[in-house]
Amino acid sequence: MYCYSQQCVLNNLVLKHISIAYRQLFSKHSFGFVYITSVLGVIGLAIGIASLIIISCLSDGFSNLVNSKLSSIDGHIRITSYYNDNLEIDDAQKIIKLLNTNTNIKSSHLFTENYAMIKSKNFSDGVIVYGCSDSALTNIFNLNDFVIAGSLENLDENSAILGSQVAENFDLKIGDDFFLFNIEDIIHHNKINALKLNLSTIINTDFSEYDRLLAFIPLDLSQDYFLNSGNNNGVISSVFAPFEIEEVEAEVFEALNGFPVYITTWKDRHGSILSWLNIYDIPIKLIMLFIVLVSIFNLTITIWMLSFEKNSEYSILKTLGFTRNEIRNIILSQSLILSVLGSIIGSLLAFILLLGQHFYHWISLSSEIYFMNYLPVSFNPIYFLIYPFIGFMITIINTFIPAYKISNYPPASVLMYE
Repeated sequence: MYCYSQQCVLNNLVLKHISIAYRQLFSKHSFGFVYITSVLGVIGLAIGIASLIIISCLSDGFSNLVNSKLSSIDGHIRITSYYNDNLEIDDAQKIIKLLNTNTNIKSSHLFTENYAMIKSKNFSDGVIVYGCSDSALTNIFNLNDFVIAGSLENLDENSAILGSQVAENFDLKIGDDFFLFNIEDIIHHNKINALKLNLSTIINTDFSEYDRLLAFIPLDLSQDYFLNSGNNNGVISSVFAPFEIEEVEAEVFEALNGFPVYITTWKDRHGSILSWLNIYDIPIKLIMLFIVLVSIFNLTITIWMLSFEKNSEYSILKTLGFTRNEIRNIILSQSLILSVLGSIIGSLLAFILLLGQHFYHWISLSSEIYFMNYLPVSFNPIYFLIYPFIGFMITIINTFIPAYKISNYPPASVLMYE
């Protein structure tokens, strides 16, 4: 069956141009210089694109995991009294009811936060004690994601949860007893009141400061031990979109306009770390982008060299009836083939390496420095599309210059020297 439509003729011409371009680049009859140069150009672009995709996915994975841990370990929004550390219980309950009407807020609870001294055997050290309900342990602090020993179920009124480094420093195991001392009572009232607790759960967040300082006890016990009756430290909430906390904060501020309260978000409390993440992230991606640009321009130079190397062949094609546009299309087809091959190989290489890092954790980290024990991966399809597309477009645009020049050379002026 024959096709005589204009579209079919156009498709045949495109396939013919691509076929000629491919034979010139990779035919076994091609000169070794042409073949090796073509392969090296493809490899260079593939490595550049793979590097940029890998760095971007690893950088996003690192930032996302740090942000996720920072936003989950101690609540997304905290509301405390503007004048002192305590909120009246009635005010706190009214605030919780108002927060529950906001569809962006997942959960809200009363909480206490106090400095205390922990003592076991002959050792003592300072800790930060959170008092909260059982539901707040999972809905606010997400401790179920960090449990390494014990359980969050069946907690009794004297149960306590400690960070892994606290438990290790005091050589405490699940079921061991220890004592807690109210520092305020010791300093301001010269009163020593020991609270005996039983270790029920050990958590590990990979944040050394948290694992070294955090302790959780039941809310009622904390109120009785640290606070005057009728008072509470504040309200703590979690939201559905913690990375968009600014919008929720504005809504909460407007809703609580009549209350003398102070509102802080997880981004406010960890501003220095977030600034560090932004500072480190941008330069790395810029450096990798420059590396990709270098590989793209190397590929462009390769195409220029190949085009001028094949100048005599193009002149012969002109004498056989090929037009200037067809010669130009053949040269552009070479650029198309090399850039597409480099982009596909680079994307596949990046995907394989990222998949290996995701499952096998080839690159490990020190949790004391980086808050995690391996480099996480965030697979973003945009990177696998936009970076190859940018490389492809820059290569094609740069190829127009040699394509235009060579297509306009008179065949006689080229062949007379052959």
